[in-house]
Amino acid sequence: MGLIPATGSAIAFGKVNQAYTNNTPGSAGNAPAGGQNISLSSVLGNNATYGINQASGTPISFSATFGGKSTPFDYPP
Repeated sequence: MGLIPATGSAIAFGKVNQAYTNNTPGSAGNAPAGGQNISLSSVLGNNATYGINQASGTPISFSATFGGKSTPFDYPP
């Protein structure tokens, strides 16, 4: 079980996705590499598995919403 760095820390979008899905960004068939689109509300927020469960299109504060959360996989270094 992993932990996303606390609120206010610099956290990376692709790494948050990887901590929840264990998909390495940019790997064949997995999440996009850095600079490509991973939608905050529809990909990460609109997923009860991540404990966020916000409707697609809902404004979500990245650090406040995901910072300090436990994840099923480690947050990559």
